[in-house]
Amino acid sequence: MSMRTFFKLSLIALVILFLNSCSDDNSPAGAIANDAVVLIINDEKINAKQFEKVLNAQKKIFRVQNFEDLKPEELVWIKTRVLDEIIGNTLIAQEIAKENISIEQNVLDSSLKKAREGYLEDAFEKTLAMEGIPIADWEKSIEKKLLTNELIHQQVNSKVSVSDKELREYYDKNHKEFHKKEQVKALHIMVESEEEIREIQKELRSKQKTFPALAMEYSLGPEGAQGGDLGYFETGQMPEEFDDVFKLEINKVSSIIKTPYGFHLFKVVDKIEERKMDFEESKSRVEKILLQQLQDQSFQKWFLKLKQDSKIEIIYESLEKIN
Repeated sequence: MSMRTFFKLSLIALVILFLNSCSDDNSPAGAIANDAVVLIINDEKINAKQFEKVLNAQKKIFRVQNFEDLKPEELVWIKTRVLDEIIGNTLIAQEIAKENISIEQNVLDSSLKKAREGYLEDAFEKTLAMEGIPIADWEKSIEKKLLTNELIHQQVNSKVSVSDKELREYYDKNHKEFHKKEQVKALHIMVESEEEIREIQKELRSKQKTFPALAMEYSLGPEGAQGGDLGYFETGQMPEEFDDVFKLEINKVSSIIKTPYGFHLFKVVDKIEERKMDFEESKSRVEKILLQQLQDQSFQKWFLKLKQDSKIEIIYESLEKIN
């Protein structure tokens, strides 16, 4: 039987077939040329060099120092992941070309700029260099991601919708999931030194000035100009050092709280107890949940059909030589 086998992608079948071939004492060994074909996807050839590039990326992900240290079944598992990734990415790229999907240059430039945010000076380039990723490859990966998102939007997501009836049915079955956590409305003063905060605490106790007046006069926080008004917030939205604020009664002032940012005082001016959300309040959240579920299901069906309609050949003789 020829080693070049027409293959409709099936992960389980691949593992079984390849594991059996690896355990064969008469299996071919030795180096493989970079241009040796490993995989053919709809007449597009994937060579050993391309395969090894993805294989080495998987090696980094799973912190494999040396492939020779892996058990045969572990090597098969990683190679199977690589095959699956290459097949998926290639089929998507072929569909992008077929459907003439494109993105505007300003959209790409904006995405590249956003991805760099938070890095100082040349720190981003240094990070890529440490990972061995050329800047051009990184930019190409961002472009591919945007093109892929646009393809999926056109072919899958834009064709999925949810009716009001479905929204209501989901809410009725899962209404316990939809509730608002306890919220507090608080005023806030933040200063740099403990001495300052203690002086402010004394003025509050003497009732010479109100909390909002002191916040406007002393607080370094951006809300100071509004009398320290933070508005309503719930547990988990603020640093954990502020969790005790929820234990305060209305119109009570907190003890001094120290954080890396400075010294703080809070005054709770209102509370809203945890409560169940009605359907109208929950509607947008329910829609988001249902749309995500339906889009995921639709994508899986669309992608499965894409694979089933494709011709995929694996050259096992070449695959076995890649270590």
